[in-house]
Amino acid sequence: MGHRIKKLISRIVPLILLAAALLFSLPAWAEKNVVRVLLTKLELTDQVTLSLDGSYTVGDLSFQRGSQLKLSCASGRIILYYEGMSLDMGKEAVLLRHAVQDGKENGLRINGAYPLYCGDLHLTVSEKSLAPVLHIPVEEYLLGVVPYEMNDAFPLEALKAQAIAARTYALRRTGGKGAYDLVDNTNDQVYRGYQKENKNAETAVKETAGICGYDKNTLANCYYTASNGGQVEIPDHVWGKGAGSHITMHEDPYDVENPESVVKKTSLEKAPKDGIIGNEAFTEAVKLMLSEQLISLGYTGEKEDIRITAVTGAQLHTPKGSKDSLVMSRLRLTVQAEARRVPSQAAQDDVEMSIFQVTATPDPSPTVAPEAPFSKIEQDLTVDIPVFDTLLPLLNLTINGSQNEILTVTETETAFEIASRRYGHGVGLSQRGAQWMAAQYGWTCDQILRFYYPGLTFKQTDTAVTLPTPVSADYLTTPGPPATPTPRPTLMPVTSVLQAGEWKAKVTQIGVNSSLNLRSAPSIEGEILRLLYYGQELIVEEQLPDGWLKVKTDAIEGYVMEKFVEKQ
Repeated sequence: MGHRIKKLISRIVPLILLAAALLFSLPAWAEKNVVRVLLTKLELTDQVTLSLDGSYTVGDLSFQRGSQLKLSCASGRIILYYEGMSLDMGKEAVLLRHAVQDGKENGLRINGAYPLYCGDLHLTVSEKSLAPVLHIPVEEYLLGVVPYEMNDAFPLEALKAQAIAARTYALRRTGGKGAYDLVDNTNDQVYRGYQKENKNAETAVKETAGICGYDKNTLANCYYTASNGGQVEIPDHVWGKGAGSHITMHEDPYDVENPESVVKKTSLEKAPKDGIIGNEAFTEAVKLMLSEQLISLGYTGEKEDIRITAVTGAQLHTPKGSKDSLVMSRLRLTVQAEARRVPSQAAQDDVEMSIFQVTATPDPSPTVAPEAPFSKIEQDLTVDIPVFDTLLPLLNLTINGSQNEILTVTETETAFEIASRRYGHGVGLSQRGAQWMAAQYGWTCDQILRFYYPGLTFKQTDTAVTLPTPVSADYLTTPGPPATPTPRPTLMPVTSVLQAGEWKAKVTQIGVNSSLNLRSAPSIEGEILRLLYYGQELIVEEQLPDGWLKVKTDAIEGYVMEKFVEKQ
């Protein structure tokens, strides 16, 4: 018996050792706590240039720090080029990252851009283009998420709350069977790579390392939104039942108080000029809804026969979703009006007789029935206007396009002011609310999280990842060129002479490593023409309502939000 046991052990031990060797040699992407991110924003074509600012191997090749590789695809296969050498990588190329000495960069830069992508890069061919998926430890991933979901200039406690929510969101989505877990845009979380200037965000990630939100010992859906408009939305209203019960619907005054929360406003004057309320398109819609009432009262109901003389009431009603929701689907508008009556039958007969009456000296001009005068309608008229199909688009109050904006109506002495809020789905943590809590009220990260996720438990777990061992210098390829820091994006020149009414400004009210959208129109719905970076000089051509500026450089012109620039 003892001999057989010894013989069995002698067979098992080598298998155990082999399994252990395979386990410890697994690349980072095969371990837990690694996020696989599809890099959509790179918009790669059929080729890419990579600067290896770290320690990487590709198959049996080991590359010196500072090496530059070019990869292209043809006929469904990827070809790697390096210093006159070309290598057929087949259908997938994997750049595997190894450990380096502490304090050194360890990542790659893509197509000469400034951000550092700290992970293993997997390239495959998708419709004749390269599809990049970055396999990155979650803590390094967050360094490229937090300063772009928020701004590095946000208070530290708000950034820490963002880091915990983003970490929980990411880890909950790992381990799937697909080629990636997340995309790098707002469909999941914005990821733009690591940039060392984002000091506050980096501190927030490090001080919250491993902390995640749990719902009954399971990673929670820690959703978050740019601005909830004054009320935390529940997942069921957005994604249907079963999306998560730990987020409750409750009002959020901090989001509303923050002047940086997105809001669009308009006024309905109580005494409309020329019968126009809001604008002509909205006025036409209201007249159309009044038509049936007016016909029943003996008026023609034609839009040209209706004149609105006053707006006496405006009230939101009919919640969309549950009865506690502040998202209202109808606006009850009460107006006073004048209209033309339907001509009486006797008047019509008189007109017909005058047409056929024979006279000795016929009038050469045709007889035209006199136009009926406008008559004042004694009672007020009421219409229920659909908020999302009519009111928002016609009054330019749409923010999301998701039909979830929260409206408020405030009566003043001369008008009814309508404000539209909520930027994003509204579920979970509000980034603008968290910013205001920390900046104005001194709330801690823990207080912010418990306000937005009252049903969750937050605890720390081990999110460390072990990289493959450093590559021996003996196995490196021919040394690449010395590593040089990738320059920051070049700022556009501004040399034009100022014209009358123009003045100079500079983009300074953003993080040093952030960017500002230059848009084609003075609205967040305007097309993004270009990203403006910190320190960019601008010539301001015109100061517009609602906090927008029309600006230009020598190369381009467009619109930016005034709060992000400083007058020079």
